[in-house]
Amino acid sequence: MASQSLLIGSLSRQTGVSVRTIRYYEQEGLLTPSDRRSSGYRIYTERDVEKLRFIRQAKQFGLTLKEIRGIMRCSRQGLEPCCSMVRQLFNRKIAELEGKISELTQTRDRLKDRLRRWIGPKEASRRGYAVCPQIESPKTDRRKR
Repeated sequence: MASQSLLIGSLSRQTGVSVRTIRYYEQEGLLTPSDRRSSGYRIYTERDVEKLRFIRQAKQFGLTLKEIRGIMRCSRQGLEPCCSMVRQLFNRKIAELEGKISELTQTRDRLKDRLRRWIGPKEASRRGYAVCPQIESPKTDRRKR
């Protein structure tokens, strides 16, 4: 079966990836530079459709373009080394996410605490805050530093 030739607009519609992004991926080496028609239009194949779908899915797992490029390069060596690499990447991503979740939880808790200790405008003006009492440390906290 002959490979279907696609123009960049058709490739974009089939994959949900914008034309601009397709060109960027090509510049970044994620897509093999396409052939061109005599008119100068880029020509893509079903293999390019598969690659773009892979890239979109990998990005949904939080992988960077550099990591995706590495996986694509590794896959040329076979599935076994590639699967091992992806397992390591996933474990690292999970650890990063757990760290971010912890940071976000702490930030949420600080915001909730600040809301519980909200300072009204009259009280704030009496205490002499520089900009915003809700963000600045209370005067008692400033003395401790």
